[in-house]
Amino acid sequence: MKERILAATREHAKTLADFQKRLGRYSGAQIQSRSLLADAQGVASTWFDSIKASLESSKIRPDLVIDATAVFDKILRLSKIKPRKGTLLAELSGAIRVYKEIIHSIETASIESSQALSITPFIEGLQGDETAYLDEAQRCLTVDGLRACVVLGWCAAISRIHRKIEAIGFDRFSEATREMHAKTTGRFKPFRKQFTIESRSELQTVFDTDLLWVMEYLELIDNNQHQRLRHCFELRNNSAHPGLAPIKGPNLYSFYSDISEIILKNEKFALPAT
Repeated sequence: MKERILAATREHAKTLADFQKRLGRYSGAQIQSRSLLADAQGVASTWFDSIKASLESSKIRPDLVIDATAVFDKILRLSKIKPRKGTLLAELSGAIRVYKEIIHSIETASIESSQALSITPFIEGLQGDETAYLDEAQRCLTVDGLRACVVLGWCAAISRIHRKIEAIGFDRFSEATREMHAKTTGRFKPFRKQFTIESRSELQTVFDTDLLWVMEYLELIDNNQHQRLRHCFELRNNSAHPGLAPIKGPNLYSFYSDISEIILKNEKFALPAT
């Protein structure tokens, strides 16, 4: 485990240093390059998507993890606003400095193997139809079936969305799609589909991504939650199809944290008592 964490942090630190060199060669005072801004977002997202959780689970100096998180949060924010070159370079220098301390801390630490993965903290207390999917998802982890665990978790989230739509009414869902289709300006203008849904079976034919758009329109989720769920959907797709991108513990926990907070344990998706 120690070797794995060291390899990941060293690789990320090298990516940071390489990006810093590229940025240093940029001639403008303000970063206009989409490629550079995308790379800035990428190095920051890697910290939040994988590195941070690994360090936290290994109990590597919490103060260093907090410091690094603050720096990468700034880099992520800067990547969205075309910042001044000097500002972004300063934050990258700060990230590299704290990374040196983190790597030294890992090298000198005695890290025990982590316990078996568990999604129990994210699903405890839940009741209803979704528990069948979630119980099976937890069993998948006993055989290191992280991909299957993700797929079943997404099934649980979509099951709750389907049941919420049924509670709201299929007519209201169908009406919402017609209203969105009629928009000529604003956020929902790109939505060009209309549905006439009269049963749960018909609802099952609606793509998951379209469901998320309608959930936002009905104000059950906001724009940020929509984007986080799209990320979960992409992880579900990565898990269900062949590919080289690994699904590891931090990815799993990030996924379950989001579907739990945004859907499964969200009061807006609570169902009427039966």
